[in-house]
Order: sequence, then C-alpha cells, then structure tokens
Amino acid sequence: MCNVNDVYVHFPRLQVLDEGGDSLSDEVRVVGFYMQVRHLTEIWQKYECVKEKLRLLQEFLLTDTQDQLKILEDKLKSSELSTVSYAALSVLLSTADENLCFNMSTPPPKCPDCRQYLDDSDLKFFQGDPDDLDEPEMLTDERLSLFDANEDGFEKMHRSEWYSCFCFSPIFLTVITILIHSVYDKRGHLCPFDSGLIEKNVELYFSCAVKPIYDDNPCMDGGVPAKKLGPINAWWITGFDGGEKALIGFTTAFADYILMDPSEEYSPIFALMQEKIYMSKIVVEFLQKNQDATYEDLLNKIETTVPPAGLNFNRFTEDTLLRHAQFVVEQMESYDEAGDSDEQPIIITPCMRDLIKLAGVTLGKRRAARRQAIRHPTKIEKDSKGPTKATTTKLVYLIFDTFFSDQIDQNNKDGGGVKRHRCGVCEVCQAPDCGKCSACKDMIKFGGSGRSKQACQKRRCPNLAVKEAEDDENMDEEEVLPVKETKKMSQAKKKKQTKNKISWVGEPIKTDGRKEYYMKVCVENEIVEVGDCVSVSPADPSHPLYLARITALWEDGEKMFHAHWFCRGTDTVLGESSDPLELFLVDECEDMQLSFVHGKVNVLYKAPSENWFMEGGMDDDIKVIEDDGKSFFYQLLYDGDCARFESPPKVTPSEDSKYKFCASCVRNKERGVQEVPSVYEPLEDEESDSKVFYGLATLKGEQYRVGDSVYLPPEAFNFGAKAVSPVKRSHRKDCVDEDLHPEYYRKSSDYIKGSNLDAPQPFRVGRIKEIFCNRRCDGKPDRMEIKLRLYKFYRPENTHKGPKGAYHSDINQLYWSDEEATVNMAEVLGRCQVEYAEDLVESVQDYSSKGPDRFYFLEVRMRDGCYRGRVLHPEQHRVVSVRECARSQGFPDTYRFFGNILDKHRQVGNAVPPPLSKAIGLEVRKCVQERMRENATVNAKIKPNPPGYELYNQTLNLQYWRSLGYQVSFTLNADRI
Repeated sequence: MCNVNDVYVHFPRLQVLDEGGDSLSDEVRVVGFYMQVRHLTEIWQKYECVKEKLRLLQEFLLTDTQDQLKILEDKLKSSELSTVSYAALSVLLSTADENLCFNMSTPPPKCPDCRQYLDDSDLKFFQGDPDDLDEPEMLTDERLSLFDANEDGFEKMHRSEWYSCFCFSPIFLTVITILIHSVYDKRGHLCPFDSGLIEKNVELYFSCAVKPIYDDNPCMDGGVPAKKLGPINAWWITGFDGGEKALIGFTTAFADYILMDPSEEYSPIFALMQEKIYMSKIVVEFLQKNQDATYEDLLNKIETTVPPAGLNFNRFTEDTLLRHAQFVVEQMESYDEAGDSDEQPIIITPCMRDLIKLAGVTLGKRRAARRQAIRHPTKIEKDSKGPTKATTTKLVYLIFDTFFSDQIDQNNKDGGGVKRHRCGVCEVCQAPDCGKCSACKDMIKFGGSGRSKQACQKRRCPNLAVKEAEDDENMDEEEVLPVKETKKMSQAKKKKQTKNKISWVGEPIKTDGRKEYYMKVCVENEIVEVGDCVSVSPADPSHPLYLARITALWEDGEKMFHAHWFCRGTDTVLGESSDPLELFLVDECEDMQLSFVHGKVNVLYKAPSENWFMEGGMDDDIKVIEDDGKSFFYQLLYDGDCARFESPPKVTPSEDSKYKFCASCVRNKERGVQEVPSVYEPLEDEESDSKVFYGLATLKGEQYRVGDSVYLPPEAFNFGAKAVSPVKRSHRKDCVDEDLHPEYYRKSSDYIKGSNLDAPQPFRVGRIKEIFCNRRCDGKPDRMEIKLRLYKFYRPENTHKGPKGAYHSDINQLYWSDEEATVNMAEVLGRCQVEYAEDLVESVQDYSSKGPDRFYFLEVRMRDGCYRGRVLHPEQHRVVSVRECARSQGFPDTYRFFGNILDKHRQVGNAVPPPLSKAIGLEVRKCVQERMRENATVNAKIKPNPPGYELYNQTLNLQYWRSLGYQVSFTLNADRI
C-alpha cells in the first residue's frame, strides 16, 4: 500500500494543500492506489499473461474515478472542501483516469510459420538467390563428386546412374559441408531452428554454399551455391569428442549437411544458438570424465573455458548456464538414453540435480503440453496443512494421491516408508516394456520369477531417478544384476522337464474318431480342468506370457487343448494406461499342445452389478484382486478391428457339448455364416435357361428383395456421364487497381480451405432389379456366386455438373437412371431407403431427419441425346420398356430382339414400322397393277407393232421395274426381231 510520503514525492502540490489544512487522507489513498495501478500497467506491457485481469481492473477503476469526482463535487457544494483543493484533486483524478486509458489494442500480428512479430524491427527477410541451384541439381554437381572426370569408368557411367548413385547411396548422404548459410521459413523470414519449429512440422529451408566433407576451407572458392534446401527434417549436434568445435547438422530428404559459418544477416540469430550448443558441449564432455563433480566444479569448468575464436561472445558465466539449463538437461537425457544398461545415468549426478533444482527444469519430453497448465503454479510447502479436502470418488482420490502426494494430507496414514512411483506422464513412462532386458525377463508376465521387482531398463523415469538420488545421497538406484549364462541354461532345462510331466486324470469321457476327450489333466503336479485358465509360453521369450481359457482337452497322438485367448490391456488401444491386472476377452481361439502350458492362473469375471449406476467409486470397484502375478480379472470383450469394448455375450452350452464347448468358435461360426450370402424363394422364369431368379437374398443378417436399395463400394460400377474437366486458371495478371482492391491477389490462390479433394468417395447406391444365380453345367444354380442386377442412382457430383453440383444440392438427393449394372452379392455393404419425393406425405427435410440412410430423387438422369430415342413413360415414373416401344412401332409380341437393352432400343428406333412398310408395299402394288391395265388398253387400240417394237417395249418395262427397286432381266428371242 502506498503511503502519504510516497504520494508527496510524485505530487508535490498535494503537500502544499495538506500543509494548508485541508484533509486529504482519503484522496491521497485514492491517488496512491492509482499509482499502483499504473505500475501494474507497466508490468502488463511486458507480460501479456495478466492482460485480461488488468482489463477488468481498468473498467472497475474508471467507474470508481467517476464516483470520486461526484463525491468531490458534493463536498464542494457542502463547503467541506475548498475550491483550490477541489481543483487540484480534480486534476489529479483526471490525470489518473488518462493514465488508466493505456493502449489496450490487440497485439501485433505474428507470422503463422515462424511466430515472429511482423512489425518487429529485428525481423529480417532473406534476400533471395534466384541463380543458385536446387537441391537435386546441387547434389549432382561435379564439384561434389568423389570421382574425377578423368578416372576410368567415370565417363562410361550414364548420368542417370551417376545421379542415382550419388543421391541415394548411404556414403553420399552424410558427407556434405555448408558455409555462409541462412535459415528461413516459407515466407522468407530469417528464424532460428532451435525454437521447436522443426519439431512442430514447420517447413524451414536454408540457402548456402556447399562443399564436400573433406574440404574444410571456409572460403567460397570451390563451393556450389544452392537455394531452398529442405525442408529440414531434423537438426543435430555432434563433436562431443574433446575437440574445439561443436558441429551442427541438418537432415533433409536427400542428404545430411554440417554447418560452418553463417551469412552476414543470419549471424546475430546463429550466435544465440551457438551459445547454448557450446554450453551443452562443455557440460557433456565434463560429466563424461567427472560424474562425481559438484555444481561448483561445473561452474569452475564453465567460467575457465575460453570460447572458440570467431564467436560473438568471449566468456561463459553462470547466467549462461542457467539460461540454457533446459536445453542442457535435454542433452543429458538423450545421452543417457543412448547409454548401456549398466551405466549410471548422468542426470542423477550431484551437479545436474543442483542445476535442475536451481533452474526449475522440467524433465521428460512432454513438458511443452504441461507447461501451459502449470505456467504459474502456487508453491505449497511440504509441511503445510495442504488444501481443503474435497468430496471425491475413490478413483479420483487415488489419482490425486498419485500425482499430488505432497499436497494431500497424509495424517490418517501410518508413518512407514513411502513407495516411490514413476511420474506416469513423460514419454519414458508411457513406453511399453521391451521384453528383452534382464528386468523384463524376470517379470512374471514374461515367464520370470518376479523376484527382482525392477522396472524395464528402457523405462527408467528421469523424474524418479532424480528424486531417488536427492532423497539419499549415499544410496544409488538399485541396479539389476545380470543373470549369468549358466542360470539361463539351467532354467531352460528345468522348463523343458516340466513340460514333459503331463498326464491325464481319469478316463476319457467321450471318443470322437481318433480323439479321446478328457475333463482333467495334470501339468507339473498341478490339476487343470476344462474351464480353467492357464498361461502359455510364447515362441518369442521377449513377449509376455499369453493367457487363455481351456475349453477342451483331448489326445490324438499328442496331448492337446483348445485355448480361448485373453488379451492384456497393453495389446489394446489403452496401452500402458490400462490396469495391468485387467484382461479382455477376444474372439480368438487355437488348438495348442499341452507342453506349451506354463502354469495355471486365476482369471475372475467381474460382472457388472445391477445397481452399477449408484455403486461407482466404491472400494470394491477399484481393488478387485491382489497382484500376485497369477491373478487377473476381465469384464469386457475387445474387438480389435473396431477398437471397441463390449459386454461379453452370454452363450449357454448344452449338456452334451460341455466337454468341448468354445464360445469363440460359436460366435465366429455365426459371424461366418452371416458373411456368406444366401438366396431363397426361387422364381420360375421360362425365358432364361442360363439363370435362376430369386425373390429374397440375405447377407450379414439383412434381407434384400427386388426393389430394395443397397450401398455398394465406389469401385462396384462406373457412371456413363463424363467427368467435368477442371477449369484451368489463367496465369495472366489482371489489371486491377491495388489501392481499390488490396487483397485481389488472394483470388489467384489454388488453396481451398476445407477441401475434400482427397476425401474418399461415397458409397454407390443402386436399386435391385434381379437376384439370380447362373446355372452350372448340371443345370443346378451356382449359389456360391449370387449376383444382383440393379439400377444405378446418380449423386449430383456424378452427373455432368461435376463436383460443383454437390455444393448446391442436398446431401440426400439422388438422380434416377435406367442404367443397369451387375454386381456380386458379397459386395453389398448395407441397405438404404430411396423414395420418390412426390410420393412422400411429408417434406424431404422431415423424411431425411427421421433416420439414417434415407435418400430421395426428383429427377431422372438421361443420357446425352435423350439416350438415342429412349423416352419416359407418360404416366409412370420410369423409362418405356423395349416391348412397349416395339408395340408402338407395330411389332408383334412374338418378334424377338437380340442384344442388351440399349441394342434392343436401337433396333426398334432404327427399324421401319411393319404396318407402315406393309401399307407402302400395298400401295406400290396397286399403282403397278393400274399402270399395267392402262398399257394393255392402249395396246389393244393401236395397230400391230412394227418389227423391233417388242424389243423396245421390253426395254421400257425393264426400266420401269428397275425404277421401283426390283432386280429383273429378260431374254430376247432372235427369231422375233
């Protein structure tokens, strides 16, 4: 709280008024309070995290300022305050009001790639290098080749072979040095590459001069200028071998590059990165030889180390170490991960523990996501009473007890030793057990004894390791002693001997051919019955023991059993977050030899309670069984194909099949029957001798009849409509006033937000016309190949409108067509409902909203040119059939057409109607007869013909009949000429 003297320092006029006798204590406090607000305002300008709080505080204080001014006016009217004091305080309050109205504008825009402020004066752009080579061309440059052009074999090598050898051989992928480099994003902003942009899949590129790895000359002579290499897939550091320099490398899709000197404009950015990189080099090399060093020893080493020449800094300090502590610790974690199992982690050394504590380093690779949630945590002392207890369920209490053990009051527990737990959050804790290290091989789930109680050597939590080292300086983490080879051999022989100790108990209860079924068997002096659960030794010892239920025991030369498998939670989508004691039933079973049985286990079925909704969170709901390595429980069935958990279906075996009943076999058999299509209700069709038609088909529990609509995969059939070719954008630059339209350039972009070009195609929709099977040679139908003849439905995007047709159409709208396709019944994916919109008694919106898989059509999709004469029925919503067209043309019903539907329509359309041809023929015959009668009458009246007239008359008749289209000829009689 600001006192009066502090206010006098900033506002000396108040001191004069106060000495004049006016009471200013309340007003001074108000002004002092506003001074604190102004101080917070300055903090806000540096830290945006309190921006919202200050905005609310500002609104409150602005309102309070107006109230204070009204109070002063009332005091002035009541003569409680002099005019001079009122004027002075009014000025002060107005000044405070103006100070509160600080700039609350929105923050300046940032680059969406590099996240730098666009109005920052330090933001630099890459100047560009249009004449340099691209990465593939640069890699094939002769100056980078290890061969000489004059060497034998070089000239004989084809350039394509030389390019392939150079770019894709492992020798050439890691031997390139770059100098005078600059790193930038897609927008050309120079940016650092160590700020997590590469890890966030931001595309960064670099331009440089490239030299071979054996050329360490920093000059530009002999270098190959290259541009826009990348994008950078990874960056790495090397050179931890005691040398002077720390080498930085880039990895792209083509090669690995080692950086040398940056460009002039990139030097300030690169200098900050070099500082942390050289700091990590000093720490790594120091701890490699001095693992018992203290924090003071590490500081002495850092402060006495002289940086290499050419860097922008000349000394290292403690502030440098603390500033880059997070990066240095991450290097230590990476170093420990690459170490051997018998090596002590460097991260638990005394100096590293002190560095983690002083700098507040967060261990684990997933710190970025957690940093947002714990950016400003409230520090709670261990010896404090902790927060107030909240009413929670047992499960929530156990979770909080695991993650916030220091904050929860533990007074109701005994003072025994606290068991340390892994954090369970870092990436190391979330990884599965490897199954190959000595600790995993000793676990019970991998077939071990379970005596060592050690975690997987590849899952050593760094947080737990540091905590254990801090709790006891004199005790290191208990190391797992390697098992001697002689013990492994003895255990293997022992297991082999136990596998031979198998004997039947009792007589066989059933004989089925060569199989003799039993109810009990003795495996290594342990009785196992049908229905018991056992652990099975895997073929790969790195895998944990398999767990199964025995559903049958028999012998047919070998002692066998039928195993109904369980799966562990780690084999599901739950991964390591699942309960290690919970199993899941799966519909997988197998016949196995009893020699693979490792031992008997207890698997308890935890059935859901009838009152499960009210019993959640009880103790019995959390702790089911004790963890003894041989006790488990299950409550759900897991479907691996859909990653779905279901309640196990109840299947009751009959009394005659209890000795070999397997619920998995029953469900798999039922599922297999449903997967095979079947046909019923054969229809008599005398016209077709090669097909047998049916009225009903079933598939996957669904019934399909003629007239039903079905879903089909996109590759089931194609459409007759031609796809609309995409409109090519013109690359010419339009003359546009950029002042009037400053963002017109955006229209030339091909990017479409939310584009569905790569989305899979929707299902095809068809309407069943025929259900049939082809006849075999013996005349019987081939029920293994059930086929459907159906009409195609068009979606809006399948018509001539193209993909844009779907933008303005209802998603449930289809187009009817008379195009037909034949598909296999096995391709059907499900049923749907398609109705004619005008036949609906409700609106299409209400119809579509009543359930899924509902479609409607209003229009008929016709082929180009009215489908070559095919027309619609005048009264019914369909196309006129072939027989109806033939009747309209006058063809009799007994006339047979050949070919497909389209060929038959062509025959009807191209043919002359039979009644018309008959009428034309009769009329022609009538005309001919009348002409012949007229010629006969004329010939009877004229005189006898002169010689040669007969030849003339026959010639005329011949021309007449040929004009009518007849092929006629005559023979002359020489005697009559």
